[in-house]
Amino acid sequence: MKKYTVLIFSVLFLVFSISWAQVENDNPIEDHDFTRQLWFDLEPSWHLNEQSKLVGEVSYRTVEPKSWHRLIFRASKRTSKDSIFFKGFKHSEGLQYGVGTFFFMSDYQPNSFEIRPFQGYSLGFNISPRFNLGQLLRAEERFLFTNNESHKFFGLRLRYQVTGTIDLKGLLFQQGRGFYLPVSIEAFFNLVKVSQFNDVIRISPGIGYQVNPDFKFLFSLAYHYTKQGADDNKLIRTNDLVVRFRILRTF
Repeated sequence: MKKYTVLIFSVLFLVFSISWAQVENDNPIEDHDFTRQLWFDLEPSWHLNEQSKLVGEVSYRTVEPKSWHRLIFRASKRTSKDSIFFKGFKHSEGLQYGVGTFFFMSDYQPNSFEIRPFQGYSLGFNISPRFNLGQLLRAEERFLFTNNESHKFFGLRLRYQVTGTIDLKGLLFQQGRGFYLPVSIEAFFNLVKVSQFNDVIRISPGIGYQVNPDFKFLFSLAYHYTKQGADDNKLIRTNDLVVRFRILRTF
C-alpha cells in the first residue's frame, strides 16, 4: 500500500512544482492578470454532542510574486439534522453560523482588517455508495476597515457551493482509510460590494487522504475569478490559480 501512497504524492508534488514555476515579476497586479496563489489551512474541530460540533480555521494565503499576504481566523458552530425542509428521502441537512476575521497586508493596496459573520444551510445525499453530492448556501456580512476613506466598508453576499465527492476509502487500504476525490463549484452573488476581494466563481478539483474518520489531508488546484481592490479604489479583475493544502482534525 505504501508504494501507491508514495506514487500519488510524488505526482501531486510534480504538478505543484510545474504550476508554481514562473518568471519573477515585481510589478503590481493589473486588470485581467493571471495570478498564482498559495493557501495553507489548519481546520480543527470539536464534537459538542452527537449532532453539533465547533469548527475552527487558521489560514495563511499569499500571491506570487509576493505582493500581499492574508491571515485568517474563523470559527463556526455546525449542527446536522435529519430533516429541516425536506422529508421522504434519505439525506442530511445542516445549519451553521460563525464569524471570521481577515488581516490583509499589501505592498500596493491599503492594509485592511475585515470581520465577516456568516450563516449557512447544507443539504447532502448519496447518489451511490461511493458518490456523495452536497450543497451549501451561505450568507455573509462583510465589515471592512482600512485607512482609505473612499473605500466601501460594508458588503453583503450569498455563496452557493455544489460539491461532488468520489469515495475511494477502503480500496487498496484498510476500511476507513484511503483517498477521496472532491470537486466543488462555488458561485458568489455580491449584493453589496466592498473594495477588496469580491469573488465571482471558484472551481476546485482536489484529492484528499483520510488517515481515519477524524484526521484528513486535502490538496486542491483551483481556478478563481475575483475582483480585487487597487490604490485608486478601482476594482481589478484577476484569474487566479490557487494551490491549497488543508489539514482537518477532529478531537
